[in-house]
Amino acid sequence: MINEREWTQARLVTRRAVRSCLHCSIASVNADGSAHVTPIGSLLLGSLGRGIYFDVFNARLSANVDRCPDVTILAVDSGPMLWSRALMRGRFSRPPGIRLVGAVGPQRSSSPDEIARFHRTVGPLLRTKGGAAAWASLTRVRDVRVDRIETIRMGSLTP
Repeated sequence: MINEREWTQARLVTRRAVRSCLHCSIASVNADGSAHVTPIGSLLLGSLGRGIYFDVFNARLSANVDRCPDVTILAVDSGPMLWSRALMRGRFSRPPGIRLVGAVGPQRSSSPDEIARFHRTVGPLLRTKGGAAAWASLTRVRDVRVDRIETIRMGSLTP
């Protein structure tokens, strides 16, 4: 069971991961049983154990979770300040990444509030040519249920 402290930390790490490298990675299972990893830049975590992502550009992920909804999401804060400080001090001041283990729900229509929240997240990037092309039509979303949070461990470097 996930507690509030773990969830607050997961939300913070995920937000920093998306800001530092513009995506998280979602692992799903292909029809042949092999793993498939997809970069997703639209993961938004909400209430305890819940989140969403916009189901755009990712046909393989969509087909995989329709068949088998189990996923693992990897979010790593790649910020240069976090990493350079950790390397200089020999220890991270906070976890550099997390795995969110859970399941994805069926595709559904996105709400205006969900779209507005994502637009606030990407901010000025939405006004670029590429941002407008990528995020102009965010009509479909999937709910994410997080059952377990695993902190990324890097030996003695991690708290």
